[in-house]
Amino acid sequence: MGANMEQKKETKKKNLLCAAQELFLEKGVSKTSISEITERAQVAKGTFYLYFADKDDLLEQLLYQMSHDIIQRAFTYTEEHRKDTFADNVITFADWIICYFTEHTDVLRLIKRNFSWPMLERSLTDCTADPLWAAITQRLHDAPLPQIHNMQEQFNIIYLIIELCGTACYSSIIEHRPDTIENIKPLLYGMIRRILAV
Repeated sequence: MGANMEQKKETKKKNLLCAAQELFLEKGVSKTSISEITERAQVAKGTFYLYFADKDDLLEQLLYQMSHDIIQRAFTYTEEHRKDTFADNVITFADWIICYFTEHTDVLRLIKRNFSWPMLERSLTDCTADPLWAAITQRLHDAPLPQIHNMQEQFNIIYLIIELCGTACYSSIIEHRPDTIENIKPLLYGMIRRILAV
């Protein structure tokens, strides 16, 4: 009985997040009300406050979920298309993210500059809490980085690479500066190779 109740709660929260994502992409965050979100999710308005303090709290959780999903998909793709070197795999990972944002500019507009390495902040204390983070941690351990960097420095390096990709995407794809994403990519990938040079 308890497990069933937890599943129902999780479903309601998921429905609220899905409804919010749809509405935020359609109308924008500022033009979407909590009432519209609960109506689309088919839950009572009071239910919203069982899961979120306010719309900003919902947005923060939604951005975490969206970033996590994008990173999961990029990591899965990279694992399915493994290259010989760690740097090549990181570039495959970055390229998937850039291609995704190029095709999904609505998602990039919503995420803005908030696309980051969400598991880093949430999972540093327990890398087993998230299977994706555990898999990425294992790949970092297997890479040549441990020869010259401790685990915290490795996380910092990957974090900076992801932040760099997110910022480059938003600036190039949305703001059209300083250049097109196609012209930025070779420079970005060259920077990644230099960052990862061991």
